[in-house]
Amino acid sequence: MRRNPILEAKQAGRRTIGAWLTVASSFTAETMARAGLDCVVVDLQHGSVGWADLGAIIQAIDGAGSCAVVRVPWNDQPSIMRALDFGAAGVIVPMISTPQEARFAADAVRYPPHGVRSFGPTRGYYVDDPNRIEPACLVMIETKAGLENIAAIAATPGVDGLFVGAADLGLDLGLSLSLKPTPPILAAIDRMIAVCNERGITPGAAGMDTKSSEDFLKRGVRFLTLSSDIGYMRRAMQEDVDTFKSWRNPG
Repeated sequence: MRRNPILEAKQAGRRTIGAWLTVASSFTAETMARAGLDCVVVDLQHGSVGWADLGAIIQAIDGAGSCAVVRVPWNDQPSIMRALDFGAAGVIVPMISTPQEARFAADAVRYPPHGVRSFGPTRGYYVDDPNRIEPACLVMIETKAGLENIAAIAATPGVDGLFVGAADLGLDLGLSLSLKPTPPILAAIDRMIAVCNERGITPGAAGMDTKSSEDFLKRGVRFLTLSSDIGYMRRAMQEDVDTFKSWRNPG
């Protein structure tokens, strides 16, 4: 069985670094995977990637020596199972507010008797295949109710980690929309880290820039997503455009 970098890092006490793929392109996926990321997080919830794109994208990521984690569109068992059948090393499940919802997600990741996942070897990964990956289940804390229930969610069997969705959590807490971590969000991240450490599962968060990413790691986040394909393209392009405009129009 192939090693799952998320679960392996959890067992060894190491950090896992990923970045978001939002564009439906296997070329972009391959380029990101070759950058040395532990995993590429394919976003089916908010990105342009659809189910018809997912197989080729995961093949490109695997072929480049990384692995794919899929954020499924919702806490839907058929979607979770299908992402895993395509060969995802794990899933991130959005908008989890109760331990019952967390258990519903985790059950879809495990075969019986530990869950309800249906066996469907879409990519030919059979039970005894050495290429098969033991999948990971991370659930997102993005609501006030989820934050209030975070200890019970962390204790849910089959949940391998929690992941704070800062923007949506901030909105549900009555804050304005912001990509910068505010004090209430930082407090939520610290709370998540504490309950994850108590349970021996992985605390995760999305760093929006280098500063917040560094801060999250120092606080104890162990599954960190950096920026996204669009974010990197936007920043690099803006930097070059600003530079060339300054040459074109010298002060």
